[in-house]
Amino acid sequence: MTPITPQPLEWIDTAPVRASRSRRIAQPPAVVWEAIADHAGWTEWFPRLVAVTPGSVADAVGGTRTVDLGAAAVEEEFLAWEPERRFAFTVTGSTRPGLRSMVEDIRVTPDGDRASTVTYTMGIDPVGGKLLRPVAAPLLRKVISDGLAGLAGHVRG
Repeated sequence: MTPITPQPLEWIDTAPVRASRSRRIAQPPAVVWEAIADHAGWTEWFPRLVAVTPGSVADAVGGTRTVDLGAAAVEEEFLAWEPERRFAFTVTGSTRPGLRSMVEDIRVTPDGDRASTVTYTMGIDPVGGKLLRPVAAPLLRKVISDGLAGLAGHVRG
């Protein structure tokens, strides 16, 4: 694994490339959180994930997991773990060059009696910097939108 510079959660607000999407999901936060907190289950709803392997601590700030993307794998460390509310991590290593830093933040908020709004934000600092920024943000928005659509379909049962 090649080390990636870990960043604090606040870094996402000033990341060189940032993308965010929200989606209303017709399930309460507890149901949505159950899917988000099930690391191995991400492969069922988040496109391009081959496997997700939790570390020895995987349900708290400082916990870790390894995500296999097929062409690469990344190591993640949790920056936020607030059941039914917030899940965030920074990337700490990758088997493939391309990132200097990355932070992802998922927020779940109640939306009416039996629904939630999930806001998923990604911030990256890609190798290639300014040259990649114009194409990176639309790509991240697509990845996030696809992930949120998959999550909504998954929790519908």
